[in-house]
Amino acid sequence: MHAYGCDLLLSELALAVCSQEDIDVRFNHLDTTSFSLTGDYVPESDEHAIAITHGYSKDHRPDLKQAVLELMVSQDGGVPLLSKSWDGNASDTQIFQERAQALIATLQASPSPRSVVADAKLYTEEHAANLKKLGFITRIPGTLKLVTQVITQALRWDTWHSLDETTRYQPMVLCHYGMAQRWLVVWSQASLERAETSINKACQREVEAITKQLFPLQAKRFETPTQAEEALSVLAKTWRYHQVGSYELIAHHRYAKKGRPTVETPIKATQWQLQAQGRPDTERRETAKHQKACFVLGTNIGADELSDAEVIAGYKGQAHAEGGFRFLKDPLFFVSSLFVKKPCRIQGLLMVMTLALLVYSVAQRRLRQALARQNETIPNQINQPTSRPTLRWVFHVLEGIERVRLMVERQVRDLITGLNEVKIKILRLFGERVCHVYQLPSG
Repeated sequence: MHAYGCDLLLSELALAVCSQEDIDVRFNHLDTTSFSLTGDYVPESDEHAIAITHGYSKDHRPDLKQAVLELMVSQDGGVPLLSKSWDGNASDTQIFQERAQALIATLQASPSPRSVVADAKLYTEEHAANLKKLGFITRIPGTLKLVTQVITQALRWDTWHSLDETTRYQPMVLCHYGMAQRWLVVWSQASLERAETSINKACQREVEAITKQLFPLQAKRFETPTQAEEALSVLAKTWRYHQVGSYELIAHHRYAKKGRPTVETPIKATQWQLQAQGRPDTERRETAKHQKACFVLGTNIGADELSDAEVIAGYKGQAHAEGGFRFLKDPLFFVSSLFVKKPCRIQGLLMVMTLALLVYSVAQRRLRQALARQNETIPNQINQPTSRPTLRWVFHVLEGIERVRLMVERQVRDLITGLNEVKIKILRLFGERVCHVYQLPSG
């Protein structure tokens, strides 16, 4: 496979599968992940072989060498459309840059409009020239100051459009990185709940930090009350979710004479000690929660081609790429336990695994489509009806089916045992050929 071209072979197979299964390829979800590998892989002389080396580990195993896999899947069923193996130290920025250049000609030649969907790492100023030639949907990085300004403005305007009961958005048109774009500020109830949890934890950490910060400040003596107040003000400016609640200035006199002072003893100098307490800044806390509950999606696709709701739905489909990586990195594959001697064989192995994902995702898509057509459900893990089961759960449900071979009057007969109502229902969803294998009437 490496000699033929792993990436080429998978793309050819995927193209044929998409055509046969009539898979919608309008939205192409792009992402990368790393695979940690054991063993000492010696670099190959083949210029097309990847380098198994140390890099940023998404598996949190910086002690192991790794390979990076780029994957693009369809939103319709999460079917792999292409994959590519990269050196272990390849960055997402480099991968997305090269992929964007390769996709320009492919997508422009496509008979139907297609767009690339990716996470925030796709959107950088250095990628802008290539992105301008592609139809893209991406999350705008929250590190950009403009994103904070746009979210603040949206919260101030409060002119939200409802997407559903828990999600709303505000569109705006602007020019950024030399591209005319449509940005959507998206707010959801789920994001707000996550933001509340995150900020409550941050507030608790800040309370502990404030206690430690005030301890040396309160032990210090100041020459004037103004100096003490200024020092407290400077410290309070570093607090994100708290403000000064109350403070007290305590005077410490130094007398001109030794011994116990009397009313008539002259005061030589006075120093001031500060006692302060912080309190929660409710307004800033609430503002931060709503800021954190929002994110910004950007696209250069016109509203006449793709509605705001379709843009949001398109980005949410990015979960398909992440689901594909969960499948590939399942412990059942034992990739980190394998040693296949050469980097080119690792590339071949990753291609076989991606091919397994293709078969899995197509079978799962067929099952879910059959359930939808027949308006049927099957029990999920907590025995509740679902019309979108995972194929992995279906495999688990089908366990226990056995083929028993008997000799009856010198003739071999096969019997299928272990079937029940749910298993028969699932098997019939896969069509006549499967029913024939399991000796079931297809009706």
